[in-house]
Amino acid sequence: MMPHKICRTISTTIAITSIFTIFCHRGDANERRAEVPIQTLSRTTTRSSSNSIAQNPNVPTQEQLDRQRDAERVLKDGENLRREIRERGFDGNLEQRVQEQINKVRESGSDPQKVREADSELTRLRQQNNRFPYYYYDPFYPYSTPGQIIFSPGYFYPQTVPAEDRIAERNFQSTSSTQLFGSAGFTNGGIAPSIGIRYNYIGLEVGALFNQDSLPGAVNDFALPSNFFFNDLGVKKLSPQWGLDLLGFVDVTPQVAAYGSVGIYFQNVGRIAQSQATNELFKQTNITNTTGAVGGGVIYSPSDSVSFGLGYHSIRGVNVRVGVNF
Repeated sequence: MMPHKICRTISTTIAITSIFTIFCHRGDANERRAEVPIQTLSRTTTRSSSNSIAQNPNVPTQEQLDRQRDAERVLKDGENLRREIRERGFDGNLEQRVQEQINKVRESGSDPQKVREADSELTRLRQQNNRFPYYYYDPFYPYSTPGQIIFSPGYFYPQTVPAEDRIAERNFQSTSSTQLFGSAGFTNGGIAPSIGIRYNYIGLEVGALFNQDSLPGAVNDFALPSNFFFNDLGVKKLSPQWGLDLLGFVDVTPQVAAYGSVGIYFQNVGRIAQSQATNELFKQTNITNTTGAVGGGVIYSPSDSVSFGLGYHSIRGVNVRVGVNF
């Protein structure tokens, strides 16, 4: 038999080992039970976060982003059109109308209806800006890059011309569109001077034709009584023919322009009688003739300060003109 002390020691060791095993088993079970609430809490937290993000008004939706993108595009188009009108020096009123559409988009808060209305109006204003032949529409402007070939009304830009030079060349006439000019015409009736002014694509010209008839003396401004003997010299031109012409200009290239004109001219005519007794001249009738006129020609501007032209006028004949650009 084993001693009493050894038996007590073995019993104590077995008891301690059993107690330790029981506590370890309970700890593992508690850990497994704790995993379920943690995972459930994680899923609940994730679901709550998703709901809060969806309900948060500060986070833009895809539709809001698309609206904002459309508004930014229309704003950019409007700014480009406004800058184009200003650089070409076209029309302050048109520029103001473009600015109104830009302000409308800015104040709309990306409202799709207002953005569409502004976009449609800007398209119409761009078409109106391109309708006038004096201002050249470049479909690549102002995004031209060196080496591009650009086809515009009356223009062909070769690849060797940089974009900056093309823009400067195209806008050349905008800096010299105000012009003061004079001309001298020659026709069978006599010499025909004129003076005029051009502003952009319209102009006004005052002309005269010194074709009055030559008479043997001064003409009395009254009729000879019918009981006097006289010689009838017929109807004579008693004054130069003068008038006004309205001109329209079209720039074919930055340095060459074509123009046409319509006008109205006046001249004093009368039937002249010569007294057989004194040889004096008397104006038996006094009439002002009115005649319509048309004309046209070309103008060449070798620099931004001077221009030369050649034209034809139905009354003043072939004429040569010289102009000073401002």
